[in-house]
Parts: sequence; structure tokens; C-alpha cells
Amino acid sequence: MKIKFIMFLSIIGQLSLAQNPVLKEGDSNFLYVCDPAAEVFNGKVYVYCSHDQPDAVNYESMKDYVVLESSDLKTWINHGVVLDPQLDKGFEYAQSNMNAPDAAYKDGWYYWYFPSDITHVGVAKSKTPIGPWKSAVSNEITTIFDPTVFVDDDGQAYIYGNDHWVDIGDEGSHIMGAKLKDNMVELDGPWVRLSNETVNEAVHVFKREGIYYFSARVGPVTKYWMADSPLPQFADLKGELAPNSPESPNHTSVIEFKNQWYLFYHRGDVNHGNRYKRSVCFDKMTFRDDGTIEPITYTLDTGVEITAPVYPPRVKRKKVETNTGALEQPNGNLRYEGESYSKKSKGSVKASAENQKEFALLKNGDWLQFSDITFGKSAEPFTFKIRLSAEKPGGTIVIRINSETGTVIGSIPVANTGGLDQFKTLSTQINRIRTNQTIYITFEGPDDNLVHLDWFEWNPETK
Repeated sequence: MKIKFIMFLSIIGQLSLAQNPVLKEGDSNFLYVCDPAAEVFNGKVYVYCSHDQPDAVNYESMKDYVVLESSDLKTWINHGVVLDPQLDKGFEYAQSNMNAPDAAYKDGWYYWYFPSDITHVGVAKSKTPIGPWKSAVSNEITTIFDPTVFVDDDGQAYIYGNDHWVDIGDEGSHIMGAKLKDNMVELDGPWVRLSNETVNEAVHVFKREGIYYFSARVGPVTKYWMADSPLPQFADLKGELAPNSPESPNHTSVIEFKNQWYLFYHRGDVNHGNRYKRSVCFDKMTFRDDGTIEPITYTLDTGVEITAPVYPPRVKRKKVETNTGALEQPNGNLRYEGESYSKKSKGSVKASAENQKEFALLKNGDWLQFSDITFGKSAEPFTFKIRLSAEKPGGTIVIRINSETGTVIGSIPVANTGGLDQFKTLSTQINRIRTNQTIYITFEGPDDNLVHLDWFEWNPETK
């Protein structure tokens, strides 16, 4: 693996302890960084960050990770991109967006936990806090959203997150926790539900004076819970930890450094950013006598301008859902079903609202038809993504136009997803098909295999 951070080293000095945002547009090698997972290793602060691109129009351009380092919270070293799971050797299992990560240390190794295919967890490891990193596993270790890892005083490690996308316990989205084995890459027991309340995302855990604190975003604000054990049933909701982050759903972490506690977060209204181009900040935390927390007040360095977010013209992502009716997403992405949706399985059958989910389950030779799908005018190749689960490995998704035996425009080998309840997002490059077309998605594979198709999407030409 390439040691990337050496070539990207830059130092940003500031006089103010507020230091917000940590990186500023005028800095050498400025980057938009977000989802800060702050840790204290060897008397220094390391912040493991997701990386937003300067031309981002959604979260799908997040492909790699950045580390920031400071010994005083005044001067910061920007190590740049140090981990790229989709390109670095050994991470062939890693898929989809590289969203919120976390890091932990145990027995001489630093471990970096990152999302793969949104709901799964990959792990890298290194002998130093900044790399070089190598994969610690050959495949994802578990299913959870926004993984965060906490190592207790006795050396026992725990992994947390929430089942926002895939229920791994009770129905709904809750704070979930589980023990990790000493190797830090295997669960040591089942997932346990820790919150009675529903949460959205961004779970984080820390410990202070024997009390365990659990935080998560609930709607627009970050709330927190307190408990006397790392896997409580259930933690006690105490209230708001931090307000809505300007121009961005928040993701936070907490550290104690030189006898002061700090909350790290991100915001999108500085550095000419927006919700897809965020900047890391931090502010002091104050605890009351009973251990509860004074809600955080966000600050900015003197002279830092709050900038009106600029959103580039949106390239609409069109997603065809096989299980739901038409709906408009809050972020403006259009999700819809074709005008005509049918499945061929020993005779053509028209889908209805009552049985669409059944028709998304395919065996060898079955096909799904989607009529009057609008493609663009360009002849350039484009990425076609499909989300599915497979009962067993083997087989191919074949994409055709005009009929179930028509011209093949793309094919995607079916990966072993681990069962019909474990989904993966696969993709391929196909040549642009123009105007309005009827497409057919066929599964060709072993007779004893079943494939559950969830959705497919592409980026259409808008000209």
C-alpha cells in the first residue's frame, strides 16, 4: 500500500483556541472534511474524517479518508488522504460511499472502522495512528450504520451504531451495541438494543467518571443518554447535547484532552460549503455536578465568514424501486417505478400494488420489465448500480433493452451477499442508451439460487 500521507503533509497554525473551522479555505492543501471521529493517542489528538469533494452534489463522491493531528488544538497537521478502501490493495470487499468512520487502539495496533456498502463494516489497521493502513479482515465484520468503537478501562472493546437501514433487532432505528473479541474484528455476542427511543444516525460513546454517555442525532439535533454500564438496558435519555449543525445533518465525537472535554462536529455554512462540502469544528464541553451536559454553543474564529451555501446544478439520480410506489425524496432525488412493471416466470404476470415485493424475488430465467424509462441524449458511458441480495453465490444480472431477449447493454456478476436479508450494491459501466426505453433485468444463474432485487439507479444526462 502506498504511504500517502507523507506527500500531503501541511501544517496550519492558528492563535485562537476556538480554531473553527479547523481547516480554512486559505490553508495550504485545504480539504472539506466531515464526520470527525476524534481520538487521543500518545498525548496528541487525531481526527479521522470523511472527505467531501469540492464539486460534490451528493454524498456519493465520498471515497476516501483524511487524518488531522494536533498536540495543542492550535496548530494542526493535515495528513491528507491516508486511506482509500476502494483503491488500496487488500480492501477488495469495500463498496459504496465512504461515510462516517471511527478509530480505536488496542495491543499495539490502531484500528480504523469504516462503512462498506452503507450498512456493513470494514476494518483497517496500522502500527501508527496515521498509517500506512492495511486491511485487518477479508470481508465486512458485521452489519450496522455509522460504526463507532469504544475500548473500556479494562481493555474490553465494544462496537456501536444504529440499525437505521437494516433492522438487526427490534423493528425501527435504535442505538445498538455489541462486544468485540480481543482481535477487534469479530463480535463476541449478539447486538443489544440500548435506547428505548428512536434515533436517526451518528451514534457515539464515551466514558467520564464511571458514567457511560451515548449520543446520536435525533431529527435535527444531537441528544445524549447516560448509563452505568457499556451495554445498558436501556440508557437514560437526558436531553440535547448539540443543536442542529448549520447546513448539514450533524455527526459528533467527544474527547478529553489536557483535562478539558471537547465536542467535535461539522458544519456546511463556512468555507463556501454546503451539506455536501463540510468543515470540521470543535467546542468545549461543560458538565454539571450531576454529570449532565450543558448544551453546546457553536463558535467560530474572529473574522470567519458564514457563507451562503452554493449548490451546483444537480445531476438527478434516478432510482427505480422494486418494492415501493413513487415518492419524492427530501433531497430532490427522484425515485420511481416504471409505468409498466412485470415479471416473467413461467408466463408473464403483471405486478400489482399488493404483490410487487414478491415479484422482486428472482430465480434463473426470471426477468423484470420497466417501461418508458427516460435516458439522456449523450453517448457517453455511465455507471449503472443495482442493489440486491443473493441466497448463494453465482449467477449474473443481465440488463437488456426492448425485450427479455433483446440487446444486452450490461451484465453484473452476482456476489455472495450472505443471504436474502443481506444486501449489497453492485455496479457496472454501460454505454449510454438514449431517449425512452423499456429495459429488462434478468437473473441467469444456478437453479438453486434466489436473488432479491431491491433497486437500480443511474445518472441520466440532463441536457
